[in-house]
Amino acid sequence: MKQSMTILALSLLLFMAACSDGNNSSNRTEQNNNASAEVELTAEERKALNEAVGEITYITGFYYAASPPDIEVVMADELGYFAELGLNVKIIPGLDAEGMKFLAANKAQIASAGTPSQVIQAVSNGAGISGVATFGAEGTSALLVMNDSDIYKPADLKGKTIGYHGALPANLIAMLQYNGMDVSDVKGVSVGYDPTILASGQIDALTVYKSNEPYQMELLGHDVRVIDPGEFGAETSFGVLAVNNEFAAANPVTVEDFLRAVAKAHEYAVTNIDESIAVLASRSDSVYDIQTETNRWKVESELLESAKNTEHGIAWQTDEQWNREIKMLFDAKVIAKQLTVNEVMNNSFIDAIYNDTELIWPQ
Repeated sequence: MKQSMTILALSLLLFMAACSDGNNSSNRTEQNNNASAEVELTAEERKALNEAVGEITYITGFYYAASPPDIEVVMADELGYFAELGLNVKIIPGLDAEGMKFLAANKAQIASAGTPSQVIQAVSNGAGISGVATFGAEGTSALLVMNDSDIYKPADLKGKTIGYHGALPANLIAMLQYNGMDVSDVKGVSVGYDPTILASGQIDALTVYKSNEPYQMELLGHDVRVIDPGEFGAETSFGVLAVNNEFAAANPVTVEDFLRAVAKAHEYAVTNIDESIAVLASRSDSVYDIQTETNRWKVESELLESAKNTEHGIAWQTDEQWNREIKMLFDAKVIAKQLTVNEVMNNSFIDAIYNDTELIWPQ
C-alpha cells in the first residue's frame, strides 16, 4: 500500500510539473551555468557549485531493491559521500518506467533505468534524457526452464509456451530472430509473478531475472536451469544511470560528482553486503525480504565483476553496449527508427571521474 502511495505521489508531482512555469529548472541553470567540467577546479570550488544547484531528485528503479545503481546511490547518501561533495540528493523510491517520465519533465534530474533499452525507448518517444553510466555489461534477463526440460537452445523453443510479465522482452525476441526463428514460432502467454507456474507444467519456459526467480525456485526445492540470451547473440546490459539533458548540460560538475560518489559507494556495498542491505531495509516502507535482496545483490555484483571492463572503472559504458540494444529494439519493432549512440548516451561524465581504473576524488 505504501509503495502504491509512492507512485501516486510521483504521479501528482508529474502533473504539477505540467502546470508549473519551470522556474526551478531555470534557477539551476543560472546558478551553475558558469561551471565547466573541463576547467580544473579545487574541491572547495566544486563543492560550492554543487551546493548552489540545490536539491537533486533521484528516482530508484525498483523501490529499494538491492540492484545497481540504487544500492550505490543509497549508500553514497548513507555514508556521507554526497554531502562531502556538496550534493543535496533527495532519493524517491519508485519504478524506472516512472523515473524516465520524471526525467523527461525535469522533475527528477537523475534516475535509475534497469537497462539501456528503457532510456532508448524514452528518447525514441521524444524524451531529452541520456544514459551516463552503466554498471553491468552482462544482462540479468534470461529464460528459466525445469532442469529436465528438453530446451537448451533457441531452436528448442519452437512450438513451446513461454510465460512472460507484461510483454516478451526485446532481447528474447532478438534471440529468436538471430537464431533463425520468429515470435510466431512460440506461444507467448502473460503470467503472474509466481514462478512455480513453470513447475506446474502450464508453460515450458519463463522470462526471469538471473538474480531473482532461479533463487526463489531453488528455495522451494525445484531443480531449474537458466538459458542466457547473451550466449545466443542477444546480450544486454543493466544498472543504468540516466540524466535530464538540460540539467546535465547546465551542471556538468554536479553530474560528475554524483557519479563520483556513487562509484565510491560501490566499493563499500560490494565489501559490506549485510550492512548495505540493512540500510536499504531501514529505508523501505514495506516488508523487506533480507534474504532475497541479499541474494539479488550477491548475484548482480558477481555479474558486474565478471563482465567489467578491466581498463576502466565501474559503470563505464561502451558504444557497443548501447548499439546492440538499439539494434535489438529496432529489429523487434519496439522503436521505429534506429537511433545513434550519441542520441541516447553520454560518456563524458563517467570519463571525467576516472584515471584509467582509479577513481579521482577531489582533494
